[in-house]
Amino acid sequence: MKNILKSIIVLLLIVSCNSEAKKVTDGLLKEIDRMENEDPSATTELEKIENELLRKTPLTEEELLQAFPKDLSGLPLDEVSTLPNLQLVSGKFSNGKISISIADAAGYNNSIASSFLGNYGFVNASSEDRKFSKIERDGIKTSSEYDVSSNRAEMWLFFDNRYYISLTGHDMNPEELWQAFDRNALNGYKEMNK
Repeated sequence: MKNILKSIIVLLLIVSCNSEAKKVTDGLLKEIDRMENEDPSATTELEKIENELLRKTPLTEEELLQAFPKDLSGLPLDEVSTLPNLQLVSGKFSNGKISISIADAAGYNNSIASSFLGNYGFVNASSEDRKFSKIERDGIKTSSEYDVSSNRAEMWLFFDNRYYISLTGHDMNPEELWQAFDRNALNGYKEMNK
């Protein structure tokens, strides 16, 4: 493609005797040369995260369960279950007031991270009944949806460049859900991400 562009530019240069056209053409040729000399191995931050996740071994069902929080800001764990083929563990706290699902995005499951991070710049349009937001909270990118009529918040985040977390809080807005969510409860997962 770049060679075709060079050929077109050279042809335009030959056809045109105008010195101004020659200056423009020379500038274009220099820009094409600069682009060709750029490091083709330079990757985006998303690509770096994807590549790193591909190199990691997914957690086992036992590891997912072992690291899952036993309480959340004083709220007791009701139940916990896993979907090992999806590298996912879910639990409910305080009679279902808060639910958490944690997916390990390592290995073949790295598309979870790609999807969340790749779409992070897009925010759905809010309405009177449903509020959407994407906010970085305590250095963590979060995406949330708040159903005003039922006072129910859902939040999604990507933790420690490995874990995709989904939170649901009943009778709370996104800020209240974030305050109830104890990031220190995820230290077990952070330790396994070394």
